Amino acid sequence: MAGQTQTGSIARTILKGIAITGMVLIAASSPYGAPRLLQALGKELERRKWRQVQKVLHDLKKRKLVRMKFLGDGALEVRITKKGDGIVRKIKIDELAIPQPNHWDERWRVMIFDIPNHKHKYRLAFIQKLKNLGFRMIQKSVWVHPYPCDEEIMIVRKFYGIEPYVTYLETAHVEDENVWREKFDLPFRK
Repeated sequence: MAGQTQTGSIARTILKGIAITGMVLIAASSPYGAPRLLQALGKELERRKWRQVQKVLHDLKKRKLVRMKFLGDGALEVRITKKGDGIVRKIKIDELAIPQPNHWDERWRVMIFDIPNHKHKYRLAFIQKLKNLGFRMIQKSVWVHPYPCDEEIMIVRKFYGIEPYVTYLETAHVEDENVWREKFDLPFRK
């Protein structure tokens, strides 16, 4: 699923759409009507040719990411597999971002963690995701962000299976706040 090819983009959209809806039925009578039935997959598919969508669906089936079954009326039922659902979860984590509000609420979001050695690869992935989300390191296992992100952190902790080892805090007062503000290009306190 890595890469920015047109086919890869369609595959990601199809997988996410099927994951959201649980299943998609494609009418056999009109191959050009199928993109309308796949509206849950996003507007992007409306502009794609049916042959390309069909090719992607068969590729997803071959990779065991979806199951396809023809029904008695000739319609095609497409369902996501457990393996496909795992890919969708990974896509969601990769696309996760923290929205930046117009005005800062002058509160700090602090992540404190002590992830055990047997979860070393998850600790490394978690730290990388914190960097990608815009967190800055204050100490080795203490990271900070100025904008609300409790939901995003909940998703990331759950994805890596490290919930018991990570604590999310919000605070309005910190020592050396101007150092923290400098890390995020925020205005200094007078």
